[in-house]
Amino acid sequence: MSKRILTLLLTVAAALVALPSFAGDWGRHTGRFDFGGVVYVMTNDSDANHLRVYLRNPAGKLRPVDYATVSTGGQGGADNAAIDPLGSQGALVYDGRHGLLFAVNAGSDSVAALDTSGRSLRPRLTDVEPSGGYIPVSVAVSEDRLYVLNAGDTGSVATFAIGHHGGLTPLGTLDLGLDPAATSIPFGQVPAPNQVGVDVLARHLIVAHAGGKELLTAELDDDGVPTGPITSTTTPGDGPFAFDLTRYGTTLVAEAASGSVSAFDPPSGTDALTVTAAAVPTGQSATCWIVVHDDGYAYVSNTGSNTIGLYAWTRTGQLTLVNAAAASATGAPIDMALANGGGFLYSLDAESGSISGFRILPGTGALQRVETQGGLPAAAGLQGIAARDF
Repeated sequence: MSKRILTLLLTVAAALVALPSFAGDWGRHTGRFDFGGVVYVMTNDSDANHLRVYLRNPAGKLRPVDYATVSTGGQGGADNAAIDPLGSQGALVYDGRHGLLFAVNAGSDSVAALDTSGRSLRPRLTDVEPSGGYIPVSVAVSEDRLYVLNAGDTGSVATFAIGHHGGLTPLGTLDLGLDPAATSIPFGQVPAPNQVGVDVLARHLIVAHAGGKELLTAELDDDGVPTGPITSTTTPGDGPFAFDLTRYGTTLVAEAASGSVSAFDPPSGTDALTVTAAAVPTGQSATCWIVVHDDGYAYVSNTGSNTIGLYAWTRTGQLTLVNAAAASATGAPIDMALANGGGFLYSLDAESGSISGFRILPGTGALQRVETQGGLPAAAGLQGIAARDF
C-alpha cells in the first residue's frame, strides 16, 4: 500500500471518529453502508419560495442547516390554504440520476431546477422556466424528461428535456381538456388534477384527478412526449389524490374522499387501466398521500386522522391493510419521503410545522419514531418534502 493511500485512509478514519453523531453505519434495512443524507422541505411561501435543508445522520436524526436555505426563484402558493394549499403530491422531487431537485413555483407559474452535486449542502439554482400553463402543482422525472402538471385553466402537462448542467428545454404541452378553472391563486386545489407521473416502462403518462374521480393516461412517444388521445379510468374510491408505483408496474392510488387505496395493472396502449384491488379502506380520514416501499409495503398519510397507515402489496396488485394507524404524526401529515434506500420514512406535518421521522423495521414494515424536528412555520402553507442519500 502506498504512503499516499495510507494517509488518505487514516484521514477518513480520523474524520469519522471526530464526528460520531454523523458517522457512517450499516443501514439496518438495506444491508449497505449508510453515510447519512439530506432532507429538503419546500416553504411554498407566496412572497418568495425557498427550500430548507436538513442533514440526516445514520440514526435518522435531522439537523437544520440554516445557511443552506435557497430560493427557488419564484413565488409559492401558500396563501391558497393553511394546509395542503396545492392539493398535490410531488411539488418537490429529487432526481438521483442527475443530482437535481425540481420544485414548483405555483404563484408565479414556473418550475425550478437545483443542483445538489456540489460540495456545499446548499443546492444551486440552475434554471427557472415557465411551467407551460397555470398553477404548477406537481412534477415527475423519467430518464431525461421532466413533466410538470399545471392545475389551472383546463389543466396541462408540460414536458422538458433535462440538460447535463440542470438546464430545462421545453418540448411540448399536453392540454388535459378539463373544465375551465382559475388561472391564478386562489383556486380549488382539492378537485383539481393532483399529481403527474410516468409508468415503470416509461411508455405512459399518468395524472390523478380527484375532481373527476379518475386517472388520466396518455402514451409517450419515442422522445418521451405525451400524445393524445387521453384515456380516463374511473377509480373505485372517491377523490383519487395521489399515486405511486410498485417495481412490478402496479399503480397504487390514495383516494382521499373515501379513505381508501386502489390498485391498477400497468396501462396498455390507449386502453383504460384494470383494477386489481378496489378501494381497500383505511378506516381513517383524508387518505391523501402515498409512497411505495420496494419490500412490499405502502404508506399513506391520513391527514384528517393525523396518522400514517401501512399496506402490504403483492406483485399481482393485491392489497391488504396491515395497520390503519402504524404511526402518529405531530399535526396533519401531508407529503412523505423515503431515505436510506427505504430505511427511513419522513412526513411533513403541516399543521404543526414539523417533520416526523420513522425507522422502517425490516420484515414487517412497522414504523418506529426516531425524530421530531420542529421549527417550520405552522399551518402556513408548507408543501413538498424530498430526500437524498450520500
